[in-house]
Amino acid sequence: METIEKPFTNVTLQTFASEGDMALIDQRWEKYGPGFITRLSEKGLLSYERAQVWNKDSKLMRFVIFRYQNADAIKHCAPIWKEVEKTIFENAGVKVIAYRGVSIEYWSQESS
Repeated sequence: METIEKPFTNVTLQTFASEGDMALIDQRWEKYGPGFITRLSEKGLLSYERAQVWNKDSKLMRFVIFRYQNADAIKHCAPIWKEVEKTIFENAGVKVIAYRGVSIEYWSQESS
């Protein structure tokens, strides 16, 4: 196992009210997401990964993992995330729960 050099993360769970709400948010993200990602990366966002939750009865759940340069990057990105919430999630049925953390262990087949 490895220690991650830049271990600052945010894991966000998104639960949508309907397939229509999920489609609306996807459409908005496709349109506005690239601009937000550019700005976030300038402030220290290193990567993000979106995944569909498949081991639940509902297909209306996703999680997103964000990795940051350092703790300050999380703080610097916060105002942009507020804009994302307003632009992407406004008037859509979605419950978002976010957890900030520090990775304590990482394994990858590539690093073995």
